[in-house]
Amino acid sequence: MVFYIICYLFSYNIYFANLHSHSAFSDGQGTPEEAFLYARDSAKIDILALTDHTHYLTENAYQFIKEIAERYTEDGRFIAIAGQEFGSLNHFGHITIFEANQLCSIPTSNLLATYQWLAQNQLLAQFNHPREGDFNYLNYDYTGDRYCSMIEVVNGSGNYTILNEQMYLLALANGWHLSPVANQDNHRKKWGDAITAAGQIPLTGILADTLTKQAIIEAMLNRRTYALEVKPKTDRIRLKDFSIDNIIMGGIYETSNPTILIRLEVVAETGFSQIYLYKNGSIYDSVNLPNRDSIVWFKNDSTTNAYYFIKGIQLDGDQFWSAPIWVERIPIRNKPIITPNPLKTTSNIIISLSEPKPWPILEIYDITGEKVYDTSTMAHPMVIASQFNLVWNGTDQNGKNLPNGVYLVYIKFNTNEIFHSKIAIER
Repeated sequence: MVFYIICYLFSYNIYFANLHSHSAFSDGQGTPEEAFLYARDSAKIDILALTDHTHYLTENAYQFIKEIAERYTEDGRFIAIAGQEFGSLNHFGHITIFEANQLCSIPTSNLLATYQWLAQNQLLAQFNHPREGDFNYLNYDYTGDRYCSMIEVVNGSGNYTILNEQMYLLALANGWHLSPVANQDNHRKKWGDAITAAGQIPLTGILADTLTKQAIIEAMLNRRTYALEVKPKTDRIRLKDFSIDNIIMGGIYETSNPTILIRLEVVAETGFSQIYLYKNGSIYDSVNLPNRDSIVWFKNDSTTNAYYFIKGIQLDGDQFWSAPIWVERIPIRNKPIITPNPLKTTSNIIISLSEPKPWPILEIYDITGEKVYDTSTMAHPMVIASQFNLVWNGTDQNGKNLPNGVYLVYIKFNTNEIFHSKIAIER
């Protein structure tokens, strides 16, 4: 590792949150108003999610919590989030669902239906205090992966504190795209500054453009969070940058570059004793630090299919965990030629290969990543060729014209040979 003392400008602000807490509306103490006021004025955090258990709440009670959250949300000062902790410890475990319009009515034994409900309602969710076996042993689910974007690495306070680093590692190894969070799961008030048995305050750092509910939800959905332990109360670790090339933590980076540049910048009141760089779930590099409270670090690595994240330890034992960055290496090949582009009525998508192949599959995605067109189930010529001309008329799978905008084009010969480009529709 090589360290550089430089100033690196970063575009996101850092806000501190507690994303899992309770009131007397379920099995906690106090009122929703008391919770939000304490978090804002006493704990002095930026965001509190009140997440009372779904099965304790009536619909009227939940709507009341939502009203209180809106009342105490003040852009630029404090964000109050209405959530619900859904599920059962006797079934698949607990998931926090944020800012739903209503209570979730799915049976707590049906995890897959819960994932589908989140997708249908486009709702953000978080895995809470995962135990071995929870969430079907954290087996990967494509639908769940899109909306369950966070997992608790630290949960609780006092005697109930749970460290879940191994479950975080398991989820990543199983293919989930998740960012870590640390929450207090308050059942005894002190929303935002409740301490663990070791005297630490679990908090979540969120990287967002502004302190608005929309910006915070967007940051959480895109996995721009990190988990941290705080001791003393003022010593909040500020992860100002963890990025690869120009992709910030939480991102998926497709590149054909032979090497990547990893960057880290982190500061705190208490110095750091060690920084670990993880690659594909194992420690890839580390450094012992001479009591430094401000670190800027650059590292080059060869480009492979891998995910990276940072774990740091302070001299007083406090830890932090960054969100991963997923790197996907794209072979250097000729890009598809798309003409005309933008598409008016019909476009030709032409790909040339170095050797003959069977007819490929064409997939089109919108800018959010949702697949809108797929030829895998369609009849296609049974030919072997080194050049293919695929025709698309800007419709979805049902033949309906898609709206104007930018779309992602993928030409697949197999899972290892994928060519991609972009096409715009402009009718």
